Amino acid sequence: MSVRTRFAPSPTGRLHLGNARTALFNWLFARKHGGKFIVRIEDTDRERSTKEFEKNILEDLRWLGMEWDEGPDVGGGKGPYRQSERLSIYKSYAARLVDNGLAYNCYCTKERLEGLRKTQLAKGNPPRYDGMCRSLASSDAPANIEPAIRFRVPEREIRFIDGVHGELSFDTSAFGDFVIVGSDAIASYNFAVVVDDALMEITHVIRGDDHLSNTPRQILLFDALGLKAPSFSHIPLVLGKNKLPLSKRDRNGSIGELRGEGFLPTAIVNSVARLGWSPEEGLLGLDELASAFALEDLSNSPAVFDVERLKSFNREAIKRMDDDALFASLGLIARDGLFKEAVLEIRANASTIPELKDIINSVTGSIPYDEDALAVLSEPYARAVLTAFSDEAYTSGLLDGTAYNRIIAEVKKKTGEKGQRLFLPIRYALTGKKEGVELVNILKLIGKIEALKRIKRFI
Repeated sequence: MSVRTRFAPSPTGRLHLGNARTALFNWLFARKHGGKFIVRIEDTDRERSTKEFEKNILEDLRWLGMEWDEGPDVGGGKGPYRQSERLSIYKSYAARLVDNGLAYNCYCTKERLEGLRKTQLAKGNPPRYDGMCRSLASSDAPANIEPAIRFRVPEREIRFIDGVHGELSFDTSAFGDFVIVGSDAIASYNFAVVVDDALMEITHVIRGDDHLSNTPRQILLFDALGLKAPSFSHIPLVLGKNKLPLSKRDRNGSIGELRGEGFLPTAIVNSVARLGWSPEEGLLGLDELASAFALEDLSNSPAVFDVERLKSFNREAIKRMDDDALFASLGLIARDGLFKEAVLEIRANASTIPELKDIINSVTGSIPYDEDALAVLSEPYARAVLTAFSDEAYTSGLLDGTAYNRIIAEVKKKTGEKGQRLFLPIRYALTGKKEGVELVNILKLIGKIEALKRIKRFI
C-alpha cells in the first residue's frame, strides 16, 4: 500500500501552530514511508473563506519547508483540490445515498430546528434531530422549501483503532440523522471530507482531537458509500499559555506572526514537532525528523506551546546560519573583518533576527546616557580609567581581541582599578548601558575612531 496523507486547511484564517503541527505530522509520515503528501483546500464556508487566507497558508507551508506532491497550485491526478470546485461530485454521491434509501430530504426550517435544539437543551438532553422528515413521503413534501439532505443513521456501535488513542467505540444513539448537503446545495464538512478522502485515496488521516467526534459519522458514510476508510490518528490540541486551544484567529499563534517576529522556519518546525512528540534533542532537519517519526510515539496528552523553547531553537538556528545569509537578513554590509567577526560572535546573544539587529543598532547607533551612567562617568576614578584606556587604544592598531586584552591589562596596571570600577566606566562611555555585548565585541563593531570619540567625551 502506498501511503497518502493530506492536510486540508479551511482558508478562514492564518496558519496557526496547531494546524502547522497537523501538516507537519502528515508530511513527516508520508516522507517516512516514501508516500505522497496532498494539500486540499476546504473552502465551502463562503462567508469566511478568502483567497488571501489560502495564499497565506500555502506560503507559510512552503516557507516551513513542507512541499506537497498534489494540491491546488501544483495539480495532480485526483483533483480538483478545492472543495468549492467539487460540488457536483458531492451532489452525485449524495443522490446515490438518497436513491438507496440511506439518506432523505429534510424540509425542516432553521426556526424549527433551533426551537427543537432549545427544547432539548432545556430538558438537559443533547441536541439531536428528532427524525421528523425521516419517513416523509415525497407527495407530502412542502413545495416552497428547498430541502437539505440528511443521512439516515443506523443504530449500531462503531469501533475503530485510533493510531494515538488505541481502540475507541461510539454508539450512534448519541447523535441523530445529520445533514450531508445543506439546503443551499453545499456539502457538509463530514460528507465532503469522506468523498474527498476516498477519491483521493488517502490512507492515513492525522488530525486534531477536535475532529474525534466527527470520526464515527465519517465511518458510517464510508460504509454507506461502499468506500474504504483511512486509518485515523487524533492528536491532542495545542494549548496556548492560557491553557486554551490555539485558534487560527489568535495572532500570537500564527506562523505569519512568528515569521514577522524573526523566527526562522527550522526553529518553528523543531518547536512544533515537539508538541506531543519527543524526537532526539537538538535542532533537527526535516529529513532527520521524518526518519525518526512514528505514530506510536505520539502523546495522547495536550501539549502547551512554549515560546521560550522556540527562542532556544531559534538561537541555535541563527548560530547555524550561513554568514552571508545572516548579513543579508540583517540588511548589513560588513564594513571590515572585525565588524563581521563581532556580529558573528554576538549572534548567540539574540533569540531572533530583529533582536540581533537591535543589539547591533544599540551599539553602533546614537548613545543615550542616563543619570546612572553620567554619575559613574563623572567620578575621578572613572576619568582616570578612560584616560588610560584612551592613551593605550590610540597607540594600538586594530582593536581586536589581542589588542583589547593588552589594553585592559595596561589600564589595570596604571590605575590599580579592577572589577566594576575598571570595566563599568568603559562600558558606560561606549554604550551608555551597564550590561550588554562583551566590550571586545563593542570595539570591533564601532571601530577605533568611534571608540576614542565616545571615550574622550568624558575625559
